[in-house]
Amino acid sequence: MKRFCNKIQLQKCLFVIFLLVSFNTYAEPIWHLYKNKNGVSVYYQGHSDNTFEVKAQMSVKGVSTNEFLELLSDTDAAPQWLENISQVKVIKHISPSENLVYSYFNSPWPVRDRDSITYSCYSQLTANKSQLLINARPNKLPQNNGVIRITTLNARWLLSENKGRLDIEYQVYALPDGAIPTWLSNKVGLKSTYTTFMNLHHMLTDKKYTPKLPVIKAGQC
Repeated sequence: MKRFCNKIQLQKCLFVIFLLVSFNTYAEPIWHLYKNKNGVSVYYQGHSDNTFEVKAQMSVKGVSTNEFLELLSDTDAAPQWLENISQVKVIKHISPSENLVYSYFNSPWPVRDRDSITYSCYSQLTANKSQLLINARPNKLPQNNGVIRITTLNARWLLSENKGRLDIEYQVYALPDGAIPTWLSNKVGLKSTYTTFMNLHHMLTDKKYTPKLPVIKAGQC
């Protein structure tokens, strides 16, 4: 009887350990380094369908969160730092913290151009940390002829002010749709993210933008 009870307890312990290991595996995905250069780090995480989720990080001295948000408000300047994007337009200011945004992506021939409609919401997490969440809303406008609408896009900007610098982290999972090989999409996504962050650093430090009202404010997301 004692041996049977010990066996039952052992099975319970093993089950609990299995749950803990499974939880930790899910909660802490493995990120692989793509490039760490010029103060910009870009990582990727593989999904079961061989697509990549991408994360980029950098720190910018002498820049505040509000200045980053002011840059975002200048949609005319977006093509200067967002790689492969030729147009960004706010379709609707839903609230002080929410926007509906249209973006147009240039693609090299013979790949067809893409566009996206995204919903963004900005919120304050702590006294010095905030986030901007972005999700695809492909059905908010009719599709354009000859242009492929991106239907899967989930992204987050995480902004942290710390001792006179702004730590910026961007994480995105997006599918280009259409007939693009996954390996090519992954390669372009990683390269574009690195270039975008390099451009972003220059835009912020050189103040190459003009704030346009209304600048997004923190709210409930």
